[in-house]
Amino acid sequence: MTELPLGWARTTIGSIAELVNGRAFKPGDWARTGLPIVRIQNLNRADAAFNHFSGPVAERHLVRDGDLLFAWSGTPGTSFGAHIWRGPTAVLNQHIFNVKVDPHLIDREFLRLAINQTLGEQIAKAHGGAGLRHVTKGAFEATEVVLPPLNEQRRIVERLRGVEERSAVARRHLDSVLTSVEIGRSAILQSAYDLTIISQQRRAGSLDGAPIVSVGEIAVDLMYGSSSKSAPTGKVPVLRMGNIQDGTIDWSNLVYTSDEQEIERYSLQPGDVLFNRTNSPQLVGKTAIFRGEQQAIFAGYLIRIRCSNRMLPEYLTHCLNSPAGRSYCRAVKSDGVSQSNINSRKLAAFRLPSPSIADQREIVDRVEAGLSKLASAAEQARRARDLIAVLYRRLVNQALKGQLATCDPADEAAMIQVEQLAVAKRRRKAEDVDRIAFGVKAMRKSVADILREADDWLPAQEVAMLYGIAFGTPTEAVEPFYTELRELALSGSLLSEPIRDAAGKKIGDRLRLRTSA
Repeated sequence: MTELPLGWARTTIGSIAELVNGRAFKPGDWARTGLPIVRIQNLNRADAAFNHFSGPVAERHLVRDGDLLFAWSGTPGTSFGAHIWRGPTAVLNQHIFNVKVDPHLIDREFLRLAINQTLGEQIAKAHGGAGLRHVTKGAFEATEVVLPPLNEQRRIVERLRGVEERSAVARRHLDSVLTSVEIGRSAILQSAYDLTIISQQRRAGSLDGAPIVSVGEIAVDLMYGSSSKSAPTGKVPVLRMGNIQDGTIDWSNLVYTSDEQEIERYSLQPGDVLFNRTNSPQLVGKTAIFRGEQQAIFAGYLIRIRCSNRMLPEYLTHCLNSPAGRSYCRAVKSDGVSQSNINSRKLAAFRLPSPSIADQREIVDRVEAGLSKLASAAEQARRARDLIAVLYRRLVNQALKGQLATCDPADEAAMIQVEQLAVAKRRRKAEDVDRIAFGVKAMRKSVADILREADDWLPAQEVAMLYGIAFGTPTEAVEPFYTELRELALSGSLLSEPIRDAAGKKIGDRLRLRTSA
């Protein structure tokens, strides 16, 4: 274990912070007006739209400018993380903790940095599958962080703020490069479709009056792929819609088949064009060319186009991926609940210019030269973005080890702050016991009264909070709450049902009183 600078301390998040989870909303609670609801996407994306809530809100669910929030559920690598809320007063959604600290002892900006340095640890101990996972409150509270003296926390934050601001400017510039690459890519592909990639003089010659044909006229075969189940291993890869990326085949994340009949029936040949017939409304219709890199077959959400000698498969691929091709796909797709579909009949009806094979070859060469330059620029921009992130994390790591030459031996030791927080927590527990001993319990609303006033389902956690159970409440104060719940359940007055996340995993319970017939 690395030795800490003088005056620093190791502690846990639960020792220095109180965690308040957000409120569970149903879609029916959303409104066009009222307080904005802070969801995980609103923390990760500045352009994410807000839902609103116009009903009454408990004080504990309010978020104010400067609050430290931690998203504890979602997709690893994109959802998890600590953020400082910079916005108007809002309502906190479930799956986010409001990390409450004493600002006289803990700098929120510093704690954000410290928490985010533990994200790898958080994700490793998260529950759930690869797509949707969550960190439990207990695991998050047990996470260890280093704590410098308060003044040192502030000096570190100030030192890193300038670096963070300059990094943000650099990332925005690199994002603009990537945006320009996408604009340039679309322009090149469109110029292939409308033949403007060839000089005006040439267009006035051999390209003038190039016939317009349909895919059905130039294809010798349009065939749907295999609907059989694939396996993680096998003899031959099965290309799926995720393997079609930017007009080429992405050979990562493959599945396989060893079925000889499937391999014989659906084997691809170099020059076969693969059209993604089923996908999201934004991605349906994306197309790639198979160049014979290795033996492969294709899955059922793809249509194989085998071109006649009238058209180069590369030229057809570029035209289908052009803005004109994408616009056609948007116009003819059939929309389902979450996916869109384009059948082979609609694909066969797509029309495009058909210049001579020599002219098609010249167009393809020009397009691929241009796309290659753009791909190189995009790769350099992405590498620069990754390098900025690596250097920033390295700098934060140095800061959390006291290696930025900002330490001052005159600072009050952090262990004193930790002890002050522990004393305050013990005092709150003692006050809870005293309130019960002096009859405050009699003044508190019963569980039945809370549910009767709500006249609707309430998360069990919210019922407990309305009852008066908060962070650090001693066991003696909690037991009456469970006693009342048991009595209501035994009398048949209490209804309970599980609350589940998007993956169907139980994450809690909700309660209400049984209504009389």
